[in-house]
Amino acid sequence: MVKLYEIIVKSANSAYELLDTEVGNMPPGHNGSYYDEETPVRNTSHWLITFLKAYSISQEKKFLHGGQKMAKYLSSPESRPMQATFWHRKNPNKDSCNGLIGQAWTIESLIIASQELEMPELLDLAEKVFLLHPFDEQIGLWRRVGVDGSYLNYDMTFNHQLWFAAIGSILAKYASEEVKHRIMCFMSKTPQNFAVYSSGVIRHLLTLNKFEWRKKLEYSLNRPMFNLSKVLQNNHQLAYKAIGYQSFNLYAFALLKQVYPDHHLWANKTFKTALEYSQSKKYFDDVENNDYGYPYNPTGLEMPFVIQVFSQINQLMQTKWLSKQINLCYDFDKNMMTKNTKDPVTLSSRLYEATRLPNLDIEIEY
Repeated sequence: MVKLYEIIVKSANSAYELLDTEVGNMPPGHNGSYYDEETPVRNTSHWLITFLKAYSISQEKKFLHGGQKMAKYLSSPESRPMQATFWHRKNPNKDSCNGLIGQAWTIESLIIASQELEMPELLDLAEKVFLLHPFDEQIGLWRRVGVDGSYLNYDMTFNHQLWFAAIGSILAKYASEEVKHRIMCFMSKTPQNFAVYSSGVIRHLLTLNKFEWRKKLEYSLNRPMFNLSKVLQNNHQLAYKAIGYQSFNLYAFALLKQVYPDHHLWANKTFKTALEYSQSKKYFDDVENNDYGYPYNPTGLEMPFVIQVFSQINQLMQTKWLSKQINLCYDFDKNMMTKNTKDPVTLSSRLYEATRLPNLDIEIEY
């Protein structure tokens, strides 16, 4: 039996050896199975949160100093070369901002660092980049913004919209009223923007059958949506992928729930169906060998947080999920979450998702 906080401190200690202390960045990965060459911004964002948690646990100054260096890197021209959004990926066939999700990850780290490091300028930057993104109140969705500041199309991936809102809800506690206004509008429109399969799995793409805003999307994307919607939503690969993203979606919902616990969204039938599926044995079995689960989205770190927020605290189930993740993916020789994954550099950085958990027990399989 080991404790979660022991894993966090040991992982941060191993990661410290990988930190470029001159520049302040961590090594980039390739976004798992997507194999998109990334800049160091994403993984540096994740590790910044883990380093600050490791410092709060251990009081080892190197984690504090490492966090300070990473915060400075993320607020430097290297991370935001055109003073607009953060530069996340290098794939010439995709946007460089990594949609809304890339921006959400970095904004998340800046919010946390601004509080832990007492650097209010980081919070100012987080709010500035968040508000750069045009928000359509009629449909409750954001558009992407390129690294050069250009306005791109709506981000059609539901978890991207959801995570941007979830991180915005944390930002709203410290920022202008406009941030909160956008989050509340997003939440009120969420029931029309997402759907689940009959199983309760959240569909990967935004719901495309709402006539009120389909015309606007057709204009934005410059192509008709009717046939595209049918093809995409019935795609078996998307259905498979959606299982791996279930806990990632629910983790973001949990972040929103912490800030707005009484919102009517939590009584929504579609949401409750998704939550019930995640608590079933079927989901535990379905996600076990999914490429987008434990080896990519760390399901075993995400589900304990979902349980913590939405259910009566059940430490046995939290430990069951967490132990599954660690036994499958954690290398106790390297003290990093680098096993059984196509992208060990990125998966190891995603340990940060466990920093919102208490010091849970982990049952190790020897």
